[in-house]
Amino acid sequence: MGHVKDIIFNDEPVFKKAVVAAAFSPRLTAVLNEAQRILQLLGAWPIIVHVGDESPATRVKLEEEIDRSNFGDHPPICIIQHGTPADVLIEVAKEHDADLIVAGALAKEGLFKYYLGSVARTIARQAPCSVLLFTEPQVRPSAIQRIHCAVEYRHGSQKAVHVAANLASNLGTRDLYYTHSFTGEELLKKKRAENHTDLIRQFYQTEEKRLAAFIKGVGVDDVPHSVRCLHDQVRSTTLNFTHEFQADLFIIHGPTDRFSLWNRMFGQDLEMALQHLPCSLLLTR
Repeated sequence: MGHVKDIIFNDEPVFKKAVVAAAFSPRLTAVLNEAQRILQLLGAWPIIVHVGDESPATRVKLEEEIDRSNFGDHPPICIIQHGTPADVLIEVAKEHDADLIVAGALAKEGLFKYYLGSVARTIARQAPCSVLLFTEPQVRPSAIQRIHCAVEYRHGSQKAVHVAANLASNLGTRDLYYTHSFTGEELLKKKRAENHTDLIRQFYQTEEKRLAAFIKGVGVDDVPHSVRCLHDQVRSTTLNFTHEFQADLFIIHGPTDRFSLWNRMFGQDLEMALQHLPCSLLLTR
């Protein structure tokens, strides 16, 4: 599949305003730089939020961190607010009508990894808007060359498809892959039938035509992409594809009900799953 061409979207940007979590950690500059690059390309307005006690020293430190980052040339709004990290980020997002929260998902240092994992889990489950979690932010962000978007045929999933196409176009992504993961007695029956190889091939072709039609219905099929349907034999099938595809960004629509792909993949083990994500995660709402 070739480079995604420059496609002009006639509708409004997918994200207009983003809350960016600024925890004082060795990775803060990397998180800020990753956020600045994407938000600038998308035309989204940033609001930097640090959770902690407001004081002159804290304010100076935050401003110095921002000055050192790629936000330094155009300093954004900065908020310092006391409280539980996830609760504060969600509250600020609501107050400012933000449609995206950006944060670092994981770290490598002992208990700090668990702490950020807990915050990411809460934000992923409870945020009223989309959430972008960087798993390995870089001070000098590398290009997002491969995007994997998991598609469901449920209300709201069109948002994930649209966001994936918009990001691929604006970021100059090389490969965009849409997948649909299905479970099915029908496929198992075909596997037990004679000449089942042809029947299975026909089954997958039908499923992929359905996926292609869904994407066309969203109105973004002019953005170059590939489609693939996956038999969800194990809960990690979709994440396994993300790893094999060597995706830089995995996009999925947020949990809608207990039968959704999100809950099939993560269930109650979201924190553990976040610690094993092969790439950054964008949860759309």
